Amino acid sequence: MASRKSTSWMKRKQKLPTSDIAETSVSVTDVKHYIYCPRIVYFERVLHAKPVFGSQQEEGRERHEEYVRKELRRKDAIYYSSDFTGAKKTLFTGLNSPKLGLTGQVDCIIRTVKGECIPVDYKNMSSNNGKVWMDHKYQLVAYALLVEEKYGTVVKRGFINYIPEKLILQIEITPTMKTHVKRVIGHIKRIIKEETLPPIRVAKHKCSGGCGYKYVCFG
Repeated sequence: MASRKSTSWMKRKQKLPTSDIAETSVSVTDVKHYIYCPRIVYFERVLHAKPVFGSQQEEGRERHEEYVRKELRRKDAIYYSSDFTGAKKTLFTGLNSPKLGLTGQVDCIIRTVKGECIPVDYKNMSSNNGKVWMDHKYQLVAYALLVEEKYGTVVKRGFINYIPEKLILQIEITPTMKTHVKRVIGHIKRIIKEETLPPIRVAKHKCSGGCGYKYVCFG
C-alpha cells in the first residue's frame, strides 16, 4: 500500500500546476478505472503518474483500433440482427457533456432506421468467463449517457465485443445503472479536487492483474 510519504514525494517530483489539479472534467476511462480501483483515478488525475504496461498490452491497443476500423468495411456484423437492417455505424465518435462534466470517445455507435442509438465497445481481452467485467459494463453506461445527450434519445442497450473470443455481449442499460455512473462521476471529481488517496478496497488479484500502477501503489 502506498504510504503518505511516498505519494507526497511523487507530488513534489511532479510539481503539478494548481490548474491541473482543479480540473474536474471526467473521462469515460476515469469511470472505468474507478470501478476497477478508485486509486487509479488518484494516480492518473492527481499525481499524473504514468502506468507501466507490458508489451502485450501495448500491442493490444494497436490491434484494438485496427479491428474497430474494419467495421466500416463490413456491411453487417455477426451481432447485427434483423433489427439493424439499414442501420448506420459511426466509429470513434468524440462526445462531451458539459452538464455531466463527462467526455469520451466511443468505438462505435449503431443508429437504426427506427432512431435507436446503441453504443458498442471493443475489448482486446477475454471476458469474465463469458460475462462482462464490471468496469467494462459501467464504462458502456457512461458512453450511453453521452450518446443520450448528443442525440436527444434514451439508450436502453449496448454491446461489448471481446475480440479474442469473438464474443459479443448485449447489455441492458437501466436508469439505475445510469444513476450509479452519475454518482461515480461525483466521487471522481471529489478525488481530484480534494487530492484524496482512496483506501484499497479491491481484491488482491486486481493488483497483480492488468493494473499499471503497482510500482507506486504497492497494493
